Amino acid sequence: MPSSSTRRIRLAAATSTAALLCGLFTALPAQAAAPRTGSDHTPDRVAGAHTDVPSFVRGLEDRAAKSASGRKETPALAAEEHLAQHEDVFHTKDLDLSKPKASTVDGRTTVSFTQRHKGIPVLGAEYKVHTKGTEVESASGSLFTDLEVSATPKLTSRQAQNRLFADESLRKLSPKGRTIEAHDLVVLPRGEGVLTYHFTVKGTQRSGEPVSQQVYVDAHTGGIAFSYNDVAGIAAAGAPAAAPAQASAADEDPAVTEGPVTAKGTNYDGATVSLNAYQRADGKVELRDRTQTMFQKTGGEILTYDAQGGDVQDYQSVLPEGTPLASADSTEFPAASTDTGAVDAHVNAAKVYAFYKKQFKRDGIDGKGGTMRSVVNVTSNGVAYPNAFWDGTKMVYGNINGAPASVGLDVVGHEMTHGITEHTAGLLYVSQSGALNEAISDYFGEAMEVDDEGLAMNDPMAGLIGEDLCGHDEDPATCALRDLSDGRRADRDYLNIPLASDNGGVHSNSTIIGGAMWDMRKSLSKKFADNVIYTAALENFTPWTDFLQARYGIVDAARRLGATSTQLQQINNAFDAHGIVPGWEDVEAPRDSVTLAKDIAPGAEGMDMSHNIAVDGDRWATSYVDLKSFFDGTPEYGIKTGLLSQPEKGATDLSTPGVWMIDPALKGNKLYYSRVGVNGADVVSRPAGGGKNARETVVAGGPGDQREADIDGNTVTWVDIQGDEADVWVKQGARPAVNITPEPGTSAVRPKIAGGKVSFIDYGGTSTTMLNVYDLASEKLTATKAGDLLSSATDYVANGDYGFAVITNPFLLGFQNVKGYDLSDPANTAKQKSVKLRSIIGSGVQLAVNDTQLVRTDLMASMFGTGNANQPKLEVANVQDVMTGDGGTWQRVSCAVTGQMYPGMDDGSQRVVWADTRGTTDIVTRETPAGTCS
Repeated sequence: MPSSSTRRIRLAAATSTAALLCGLFTALPAQAAAPRTGSDHTPDRVAGAHTDVPSFVRGLEDRAAKSASGRKETPALAAEEHLAQHEDVFHTKDLDLSKPKASTVDGRTTVSFTQRHKGIPVLGAEYKVHTKGTEVESASGSLFTDLEVSATPKLTSRQAQNRLFADESLRKLSPKGRTIEAHDLVVLPRGEGVLTYHFTVKGTQRSGEPVSQQVYVDAHTGGIAFSYNDVAGIAAAGAPAAAPAQASAADEDPAVTEGPVTAKGTNYDGATVSLNAYQRADGKVELRDRTQTMFQKTGGEILTYDAQGGDVQDYQSVLPEGTPLASADSTEFPAASTDTGAVDAHVNAAKVYAFYKKQFKRDGIDGKGGTMRSVVNVTSNGVAYPNAFWDGTKMVYGNINGAPASVGLDVVGHEMTHGITEHTAGLLYVSQSGALNEAISDYFGEAMEVDDEGLAMNDPMAGLIGEDLCGHDEDPATCALRDLSDGRRADRDYLNIPLASDNGGVHSNSTIIGGAMWDMRKSLSKKFADNVIYTAALENFTPWTDFLQARYGIVDAARRLGATSTQLQQINNAFDAHGIVPGWEDVEAPRDSVTLAKDIAPGAEGMDMSHNIAVDGDRWATSYVDLKSFFDGTPEYGIKTGLLSQPEKGATDLSTPGVWMIDPALKGNKLYYSRVGVNGADVVSRPAGGGKNARETVVAGGPGDQREADIDGNTVTWVDIQGDEADVWVKQGARPAVNITPEPGTSAVRPKIAGGKVSFIDYGGTSTTMLNVYDLASEKLTATKAGDLLSSATDYVANGDYGFAVITNPFLLGFQNVKGYDLSDPANTAKQKSVKLRSIIGSGVQLAVNDTQLVRTDLMASMFGTGNANQPKLEVANVQDVMTGDGGTWQRVSCAVTGQMYPGMDDGSQRVVWADTRGTTDIVTRETPAGTCS
């Protein structure tokens, strides 16, 4: 790269309830409490969230009391007895903690404890006590004091596994090569806890994007309690896994090797570089580096493989038999090794090893001298795979903008740092902890590149992530994946992105915390800043560390490294400048809408893309997550409903203890929803207004999960999920229900019924998703593509005349667009239209439609600017103009300084009902759009 000169809870939208259970409470602030600055900004004690155990403590310095135990004084003993002697502070006496595990670096010892509940591990529950010798200096982490959930499951592991595919993210995976691994029981923390079965489902989306889905099934109800993809790409989704499975190959047989050689190659920028290689007895020279110190100690090597155009889905956590090391016929590597990225991958991997070894005495990614593997030249469905990722065992590189993804040291350093974070902090790859995970990778990847190229920290190019992957005619400042100097603030710019999109903002929000750390590197010496960040990640951070906890951990690490008061001030200034201060999620905002129900945690935030708000006539209904039940540890979804004409009466609660109520739909005064329990999910109906005769009637039952009901007149449609199969059923009046997709291989979502047509998205295709339209009169089903080799439909709405699919490319942050279909002739491409979004490329797009209006909101707009104007805003246009006119004139639904999501509409009006976020979330409405907002 050339050089140039009062906390309010608002639940982040999530794929599953884990975001709620495990403390991923986030906010979409409009303004923050006035920050306090200065080196004394870090308090001596920070309360934990919904637990009696503080998340951070310092200032309780004492020695282990030998007389208390009679044992030899050690750091581990000091930590144990420190917790016991200060029970009034730590409240750990009754917790089931593991035996202490101590590790020492440069005289600093970290003693770690993990938590179990009735013998079952608690997800992410870890506490670290920091000592100098046997002097306790501080403690930090997350432990949970109120866990009382029964350890006896009501489902077997096999029954829980049979419920997996109610998680529609799994139905988006190609059946080819998909694997399911069952783990032990795990307790999700908060309140009484949630007992779950943990599964790992690995495979690829039909576009070829690798997925390692961590799924937690409630062992008491069978609902999906937590689900997220932990494959970390430079711009998409790090995954813990075992060493890559691989068969022995000739290029790994020491019997046919002769020894190390120095080879030469040309990097992608055209410079000649030296390569630490190995010459075999047959004369072949392969990219095998045995010159690093780890080889002498452990036999660890740096290996670079050439996939030779193999499909990326074959390289996730495995190394296929016979995959060759990149090689040449002599010590001069040809241009082909440049084009595949093998030269850059090999050189940059060695630089990453050298950086961590020199800076921190760390011996490789695992810290134990383990082999570092890279695979270049993978494709996806026969075309370039535009990403790079760490899969828990190795690096995998594709090609971005015509350049191999391994050309940027910042990209290589970023991805390999994911591996180091996995072996140290173990930060969970969701929401704030996931954004911190990404920020650490950005920080160290860019630090390596800046130092390698001799850039000044104030150089405009310093801080750009992935700019080497820009096209030849693109401005690096505008095409880089991220910029650590973008100035984003938590109290102004934090984005509430659904967990189903970017894992809750792990990339989108990373530069907030990453920018604070980068500012530290600008104001402190680079070496000291690097040591502070690394030490905090190694010794302070635990799986659920959020932004504010990261601040306290970094300050604590700096103090233990001997920071001066001036240096501590500079660190605090960096976090103040990025709005990471106590109360950053406190918000207040005026509204121009009518409030229907206050302090609602929408059910859509707990269930992936769940139907959330239904409207019909004067009646509205929403699914919601009961916060108290989550804090009590019992996952409960309920329904709230009310009248638009009587907002002063608020909402009626129709929840039922012990079951989940999700996917609401309305027809007049009749409410339909899915009732989820231990034996499955049924579609039921009941009078929406309540009353003594408000009994449930089963509309659709059976052995599977019946989900996503929609109603038109006296006709109901829904999805019946049984394993991989997800069929669409229709029931017209008193006639028997009919499966309109009886052929094997259907995997349907979002069935919509209107105007005599049932339309839905089908993931069952071998290469792409399809939009299917079924005419009830003719009983004819028409299918057309909804996506291509690199994208697929991920959400869908329809009004009978037109259908609108959100098309998602899983690469590069899951960018989205919207395509409209004429349902009278859906396969006619001339009648298909692209729908405008607020930004050129979208993410987290949400839609609603009625007979005359189309509503959109786009979270991506928030990524390209700051302040209120760039928060998620609902906009509305005439649907006919969108499809047959000039694309529609879009008006703001509301001018409020809020985040606006999950819209619902009724036919025959411009009224929108939505979830309005201002720290807490309320259900609100407007009869007509606000129009143009200044």
